[in-house]
Amino acid sequence: MNYYEKTIKSERLYEGAIFDMEKLTVELPNGKIAYRDVIRNPGASVIVPLTDDGYVIMVKQFRKPIEAVSLEVPAGKMDPGEDPLQCAQRELKEETGYTAEKFKKILTLHPAPAFADEALHVFVAKGLSKGEASPDEDEFIHAFKYKLDDVIQLIQDGVIRDSKTIASILFTARLLETGGLDF
Repeated sequence: MNYYEKTIKSERLYEGAIFDMEKLTVELPNGKIAYRDVIRNPGASVIVPLTDDGYVIMVKQFRKPIEAVSLEVPAGKMDPGEDPLQCAQRELKEETGYTAEKFKKILTLHPAPAFADEALHVFVAKGLSKGEASPDEDEFIHAFKYKLDDVIQLIQDGVIRDSKTIASILFTARLLETGGLDF
């Protein structure tokens, strides 16, 4: 079966600092015309920083769209043309103050493929060294250490609801459990 939708027309509806939005006119596989609203985003890197003694460095910050403080793994938007690993290194330092000797990419996620092209590149970071955080001037963010099992319990309890955090923590735990996280 052919699933491909051919783009016939693209109209930019919005240009912003974090994303742009387009209205696409597409031809469906059956020849009919349909419309798609698409959010364009340069993507981001997500980091699961693991300490040698079994802790995960997490960050807390207020998320305006959900009007709540969110506990998440560190992450940040890629600059245009930026390599995902470079972004991961930069964001880990900015948000937590930590640097890492080793990074391993474990996943690429599309958190909302129904309406956004955003790709999240998930890395595990090891060999951590603590330094001074330097968040962006509009970020009010603080780093905390949690045992991996405690983070998984917070996911199970519904305290952590951020999808990138849930996916990256659970997949990291699975890789650690199966020995699939060799550096």
